[in-house]
Amino acid sequence: MYNECREAVTIAFLDELLDIEQPDFVVFTGDNVQTDLDTTMHAFAMNIFTARVESRGIPWSAVFGNHDAEGGLTREEMLELMVEGKQYSHVKYGPRDIGGVGNYEVNVVAPTDGPWGEQGSTVFRMYFLDSHANIDTATYPLVNDDSDYDWIKESQISFYRELAQSHIASSDNSSSQSGSVPSVMYYHIPIPEYSLASPLNRFGEKFEATASAAVNSGLFSALVEVGDVKATFVGHDHINEYCYLRQGVQLCYGGGIGLGRAYGLTDFERRAR
Repeated sequence: MYNECREAVTIAFLDELLDIEQPDFVVFTGDNVQTDLDTTMHAFAMNIFTARVESRGIPWSAVFGNHDAEGGLTREEMLELMVEGKQYSHVKYGPRDIGGVGNYEVNVVAPTDGPWGEQGSTVFRMYFLDSHANIDTATYPLVNDDSDYDWIKESQISFYRELAQSHIASSDNSSSQSGSVPSVMYYHIPIPEYSLASPLNRFGEKFEATASAAVNSGLFSALVEVGDVKATFVGHDHINEYCYLRQGVQLCYGGGIGLGRAYGLTDFERRAR
């Protein structure tokens, strides 16, 4: 249930974190708001967490988690709240004919000429995918797995692949290198490859089993094949915060800052990457 004190502590933690780190860009990796809220409180919560970055003039973006839409608002309505009237938001709806809501990219361009590239050229890229919530058993009645979680759909992977390959093709046909720039990707629910991390090959803490999607839809294979994404960042598992290098891609958690309904461990401090 909603607890005003714990929510206030979460907000204070986020405020202090932003003031100390003074980041150039902030990404919220899902489960961003309290669940089981009516429409009014749901909208209030959305505006509270986005106000932390808006009031500081920090560019930001976000993906949805599996719990975000459990209140009074749909994903579509929440996305509108993250776009309309938000001066520093880079959230986009994305294509409406593929899985999920909020599949898009954000390009970082060079402010001046330098070793990073020509002024105005893309020097870094961020991809954002909606990893959905729970499996729709009516649509997928044959999926039988220990996980209840949905997966990034093939249409979304094709969307990423087409974007990345078009960028690479454009760089091959021009003097700039804006197509083959290093990139990262954000989504909420970890893909199954996260579970392959061990104490010998991961950096950081793992205090719970990886709660990945029920189906491996091939996102990691696409990332390795295309080659532009150097790291992916997820949320979901509150007390995991490791990075694991696999086939040239860092599979990372972003940490967790929630002190409201979010579970945790007494000795595991709230954190963000």
